[in-house]
Amino acid sequence: MFQSRFVSSHPMLYPVMGFLILIIVGTILLLMPFSSHNGFSFFDALFTATSAACVNGLSVISAGQDLTRVGQIILMCLMEIGGIGIMALSTTIMILIHSKINFGQQSVLISSYSSENLSSGYIIKQIVKVTAAIELSGAVILFTQWGDLPLGERIFNSVFHSISAFCNAGFSLTDNSMVDFYNNWIVNLALIFLIICGGFGFLSISELISNRKNKNHKTLTLHTRLVCVMVPLLIGTGTLAFLGMEWNYSLKDLQLSDKILVSLFQSVTSRSAGLHTTDFSVLGASTLFFMIILMFIGANPGGCGGGIKTTTAAIIGLLGFNRFWGRKKTQVFNRSIPEVTVDRAIRIFLLSIIVIVLGCILILIFETENFGYASHTLFLSVLFETVSAFSTCGLSMGITPDLSSVSKIIVSIIMFVGRLGPLVLVQAVISPPKSGVYYSEENVMVG
Repeated sequence: MFQSRFVSSHPMLYPVMGFLILIIVGTILLLMPFSSHNGFSFFDALFTATSAACVNGLSVISAGQDLTRVGQIILMCLMEIGGIGIMALSTTIMILIHSKINFGQQSVLISSYSSENLSSGYIIKQIVKVTAAIELSGAVILFTQWGDLPLGERIFNSVFHSISAFCNAGFSLTDNSMVDFYNNWIVNLALIFLIICGGFGFLSISELISNRKNKNHKTLTLHTRLVCVMVPLLIGTGTLAFLGMEWNYSLKDLQLSDKILVSLFQSVTSRSAGLHTTDFSVLGASTLFFMIILMFIGANPGGCGGGIKTTTAAIIGLLGFNRFWGRKKTQVFNRSIPEVTVDRAIRIFLLSIIVIVLGCILILIFETENFGYASHTLFLSVLFETVSAFSTCGLSMGITPDLSSVSKIIVSIIMFVGRLGPLVLVQAVISPPKSGVYYSEENVMVG
């Protein structure tokens, strides 16, 4: 009775429990003899299941070499379920069997995929429709580029990488990800299309499609307008930064067109996708630090990607801009953003910083003796790994397979927190504060 009331009063527990169950089931399945050729340790299976369910992509195994076809299908299913979201999947099933969902489940679903008060049925139908259409389109395009493989492997490779890209999961059946296709424009553009669509946010895509079909051309919501500004801004900035900083280094032997393509792909994938066409372990420190910033920002709300989200970063920036000019309200596009939304953005930002800092410190403590090289080099590698785990990006400087068991557990926890968002986890177990009496004010000198 108490447990039922507690869960009902904390609706955010639904996605938390859903992902925990998904990870546990995935771990058990990956430990089965039919999933791998030589078997896994418990920690490797847990890490892989967590990474797939949280659509991260960090891996301590080779998905193409260590997993059997059954294991690869399990991994693909974990990515798909994790990408769409366990709540969206369960609600779809309920709709199909004409069941009703409770208010708590509806509030979680709507807050996850929409900034407006839309019905859960509409949301699920759009999610299923958009996901199926985009992943199928991506698979068909990729199918044309694996002509040297047998038909069965060609089909499976196309579907696997389409799902991995759309869900921003980052897993690949090749050991070096997409490095062999660094100059293949069709593969690169197909994956870029899938990654952007998967991280764009289901309802933003739906709104853009509906607006295009609508003869009256209704004004887009502020949320979608912010998203439409942030996505090209981040992609363009990331491309130019990568191109400029790596021009005479990792890109020096490439043709101009290939330099642009590699820089564009890394800019897109760094925000949450994990697939890559260059070796991140050879990139310069300035490039890696800029990639860390892109990973931290991540994808859009309601999409498959992680990070603090583009709109959160936009609101933080707009808050500083408006406060600098002495405005009491956070304004953009002739609209004022509600204070409750600004407050939520600040809390997400601060909690994310706390998770990353604590995770980085703990991993450094356990890995300093394990790796045995210069501390400043280890620091950058661990910071990159931690932010990648939190933002469910999956990029790495190559230290993931060599992490100790304790560090693997820490990274798994960071991936889990990053997928759900630190604010969701806090709201899952802590009741909202009650407004009322406040302490008296006293000024503090600043600056």
